[in-house]
Amino acid sequence: MRLFKNHFSVVFSLFVLLCSLQFVVFVNKIIKEYENYLIDDYSVIISASAAIDKKELIAYKSIIKSVEIIDTENILARFKNDVTLQHMEAVKESMPKFYTLKLDRFPSSSVANSLKNDLLKYPSITKVEIFAKTYNKIYHMLKLLNFIVTVFAFFIVITSLLLIIKQMRIWTYEHQERMFVMNLFGASYWRKSAVLYKMAVTDSFLASFGTAVIFYILDKIPTAASALTELNIAVPHFNILIEGGMLFGIALVISIISTTLAMMKVKQV
Repeated sequence: MRLFKNHFSVVFSLFVLLCSLQFVVFVNKIIKEYENYLIDDYSVIISASAAIDKKELIAYKSIIKSVEIIDTENILARFKNDVTLQHMEAVKESMPKFYTLKLDRFPSSSVANSLKNDLLKYPSITKVEIFAKTYNKIYHMLKLLNFIVTVFAFFIVITSLLLIIKQMRIWTYEHQERMFVMNLFGASYWRKSAVLYKMAVTDSFLASFGTAVIFYILDKIPTAASALTELNIAVPHFNILIEGGMLFGIALVISIISTTLAMMKVKQV
């Protein structure tokens, strides 16, 4: 029973620590996915008094990824029966050229305003429409959520680390007599502490395995999947080999360092 309690304390602390770190990664993935969605959905509309060289405009502002002309034939078709062909041609010639611009990243409010001002200085561009207000609200809410999650995770990680180090010290005290006897017979440091390091490795594996299972099935939960789908966000998938291996590596490093620090406090070791 004591062995179970000792292992449970370390495994649970590591599990909470790893879940906190992975949850930050999960939220970052969601924000990145939504940012990609915003980039694809977001566009800037400009009107110009003359045709614009697309390559020249892209070179003018590096944030512009593509320039596409907006077809005005549908608008002119509405007046086809009301005006003569000659007048239709005159209207067509006098109408400004409309373009939609796609950007290579989602702009902040300051970047969007700067882009608008610079575009208005470009020859032949007469008007620029930036539709960023609604997008910015949602985007900033997600950024705020990410900040809160990161701060909360930071405090959980610190608390978990303290609990792990404390439990490692309890382990060393429980094995202190055995290590003292081995020390009298000239046993090396690694031989004396092998049992503790084995326990640390075992607990690291159990904690990382539990975390990997939780996040592997997270995107399979219908509620979470449908909520993200409604926002046009692809559900972040957990790579059990790569991300699971990273979690095990983090847990292993923390456990070994904690065990080593605890061993340094043991007298006559």
